Amino acid sequence: MKQVFFINPVAGKRDASDLLVPQIRQAAAALNLPEPEIVITRYAGHARALTEQFARDGEPAALYACGGDGTLNELVQGAAGHPQIAVGCVPCGSGNDYVRNFGEEGRRVFLDMAEQLQAVPVSVDLLSTSLGLGIDICAAGLDAQVAYGIPKFRRLPGCGGTMAYTLSILQVLFSRFGHQLRVTVDGKSHTGTYMMTAICNGRLYGGGYMAAPYAAMDDGLLDMVLVQPIPRVKIAGFLSQYKSGKHLSRDGVVSDRFRPYLSFCRARSVEIEVLDGRPIIATVDGECQPVTQLCVEAKPASLTVLLPRPALNVCGTITGAYRLPQEVEAAF
Repeated sequence: MKQVFFINPVAGKRDASDLLVPQIRQAAAALNLPEPEIVITRYAGHARALTEQFARDGEPAALYACGGDGTLNELVQGAAGHPQIAVGCVPCGSGNDYVRNFGEEGRRVFLDMAEQLQAVPVSVDLLSTSLGLGIDICAAGLDAQVAYGIPKFRRLPGCGGTMAYTLSILQVLFSRFGHQLRVTVDGKSHTGTYMMTAICNGRLYGGGYMAAPYAAMDDGLLDMVLVQPIPRVKIAGFLSQYKSGKHLSRDGVVSDRFRPYLSFCRARSVEIEVLDGRPIIATVDGECQPVTQLCVEAKPASLTVLLPRPALNVCGTITGAYRLPQEVEAAF
């Protein structure tokens, strides 16, 4: 089985290849494994194109995205629907929300090359959206508008993922937000004015905001949070509690403090139509776009991911509900 590391040299604040290449080779030698192939990507879409080629070849392969959530998404797009292609993630970008789903020490575990080379293949769901496929969260409204503004703040010295997210929030709070929407959940529609929504396969986004604290990536369902407009003076406190996941209980009950503004449900499909003529900013795994309509559907067991063993033991994001075909699992 081939093991290939795709390193995005422009992810994050510096080129990670100088550190990663020797670490990958040393870990493989210590484990008596063949030396993995290392590809330094040259342009946007390069990793996706190569992943699609591996998928067409039909042979089992372990492919690692070394970069941010955008680099991971390229591999997700290319590997979706091909269980023999397993996708791993080595977090070298600014946000890396995907690895945050696997516990507070997720980044450290995912940067251990020995653990990565012995990672476990697991089948997970994907989000199929009108913006493309995603593995973590599709959002629209204030939170997506915040994500839309993050890149300019990340260019500031010492401004990492969470700080850039916080600064973008402050900017959005002084702008106009809230939209008249038609929201259709599993075929049932209603209209209302909403500030934001998060449609979740994973638990966290936006540099660590826990939109869906009990979401599982392998339950075939979307965890949806829908938020009505909140008075500006209350938003800072709301977001602080929202970040730590205190708005929901394990059984999906909204806490008393949030109940006037926030609703929650689990669904298989969600459609959103803007009724006020103003495009809403939507995002899937950090990729943003203004839209007037948004469709999101759960795609069960659509991707094989590679997880370091410690990541399996620290978080309920993966329930073990799916099993890979025996012949595929044996290949890894």
